[in-house]
Amino acid sequence: MLSLRSEIASLTRSEKLFILFAMLTAFCVSGEYGITRPVSQSIFLAIFKASSYPAFWLATVPLNFAIVYLYTRFLPKIGPLRMMAICTIAVMSVNIMTAFLLPYFPSIIFFHFCWKDIYVLLMFKQLWSMIHSTISSGRAKLLFGAIYGVGMCGGVCGSMIPGFLAPHFGSVPLLYFSLPIYTVLFFAYRSAYYRSGAGKLVSSVDEHESSFAGFAMIARSRYLLGILLLVVFMQITVALLDYQFSHRIEIAIPSLDLRTAFYGKLIGAINLFSMGLQFIGSFLMIRFLGLKNSHYLIPLILCAATIGQWIVPGLVMITFAYSLTKSLDYSLFGIIREMLFLPLKLDEKFRAKAVIDVFAYRTSKALASFLLLGLQFFVGSQVATLTNAVLMGIFIAWIGVVTLIFKKQEQAYQV
Repeated sequence: MLSLRSEIASLTRSEKLFILFAMLTAFCVSGEYGITRPVSQSIFLAIFKASSYPAFWLATVPLNFAIVYLYTRFLPKIGPLRMMAICTIAVMSVNIMTAFLLPYFPSIIFFHFCWKDIYVLLMFKQLWSMIHSTISSGRAKLLFGAIYGVGMCGGVCGSMIPGFLAPHFGSVPLLYFSLPIYTVLFFAYRSAYYRSGAGKLVSSVDEHESSFAGFAMIARSRYLLGILLLVVFMQITVALLDYQFSHRIEIAIPSLDLRTAFYGKLIGAINLFSMGLQFIGSFLMIRFLGLKNSHYLIPLILCAATIGQWIVPGLVMITFAYSLTKSLDYSLFGIIREMLFLPLKLDEKFRAKAVIDVFAYRTSKALASFLLLGLQFFVGSQVATLTNAVLMGIFIAWIGVVTLIFKKQEQAYQV
């Protein structure tokens, strides 16, 4: 705590304002998602059921690819600030359009369910790329957890809106909250941007370079490939547990608005726990375990949770395993993953990171879809049992990739 205070005291006024506006941006992104996610998830279950999850995850692949392609294609030409403005307008427009059309065309929720999982990652990716271009590696260990924590404060506040208002006002009208929240978000991002080093990106990238440059960077670097695999493992884990959890909730809470309220309160609890991990847990974990051992700890914790819900099946244990996994994804895993990007070049932090943070993050769930569809075809009702066995195999591979990443890092990078 004293180190954090002394670090803050050493910052210039411009640096303090940058951190303040970056925190406000994170607060708004998480706050809006805390409202939109439970609404979209609850409506999706009411119309398409949990059995449609594998099809949904597969459908996100072309949408993911298109968004990442357009992002990497035009980012060097228009710059990060104009790109953020375009993304902000797109988010507000789609959410408002969905709220307006849902009573007449309910199937639009399928597109919105895909969209909401992509745009939140794209917004966070742009924020963190700007942060990486401004905050030094020495200060990152102290400040990253604080920025993540403030973001989770937004998630907690946002999730209270559907948690308490959905049973009284309905689920669909809550999507209109995107308009005021994202207006504040853009002005906060713009204020931070003018105090950042992100503007250097435009002059450092060849505009005629291939739009697939981000993919090429990853293909050329085993270090980046290792980071991508960590993201894939985490997201497959989240997807498999989400599938099991959603099946339970679909049966336990059939009412749309009550389910929206339940999701809102649960997401609020997850965000609250994540916030504690970000403000306190991440600092202590990195300080006492170090970055390498912290990366080993995540799959070991998830392995213990999976074994627990495997041994004691039921709604309570699957809710605990799901909530713990989401909390770690939002907090400790996110922080230590971001720290792996610190030694990279500015262009890699924007373009290769976009592939990992947006495309790989959601496309990973397509792999989970193939796993689930294959298990359903071959074993039928035994899917849940074999899903847990698949998770155990993922955790073993995860530990192996961590070993390779830090072996490569010791050879080529200084973090």
